Amino acid sequence: MAKQQQRPQPRPQQQPQAKKAAPAPVRRTDKSESIFTAGSRDFIFNRQNFILFGIGLALILAGLIAMTGGAMPDPNKWEPERIYSFRRITLAPILMVAGFIVIIFGIFKKTDNSATPSMPDESAESA
Repeated sequence: MAKQQQRPQPRPQQQPQAKKAAPAPVRRTDKSESIFTAGSRDFIFNRQNFILFGIGLALILAGLIAMTGGAMPDPNKWEPERIYSFRRITLAPILMVAGFIVIIFGIFKKTDNSATPSMPDESAESA
């Protein structure tokens, strides 16, 4: 017969020492500023940029919705005016391209940095 290995004896558990209560975490009091104002949490885009993004997204979705449909009611009869209608061929792509242009304009629109302190003019100091 093979010898069985002896299992290690469990160590007696020590009584836990009285733990000191941890100090309460210090909470920062945030100023009641808008997330679009200047401060330590500056955003690249401001409110006007996000509005332009929303308008562009709405135009793109309107273009996609304008392209939907066009199923033939009778599979044996071809109706080109259903597929090649003004709405699908002209209006929908114009709406989508306009949406992309508005989004690109929203990305490149300069943000107004009037909330951040500006450097004083050197000419005012020399006078």
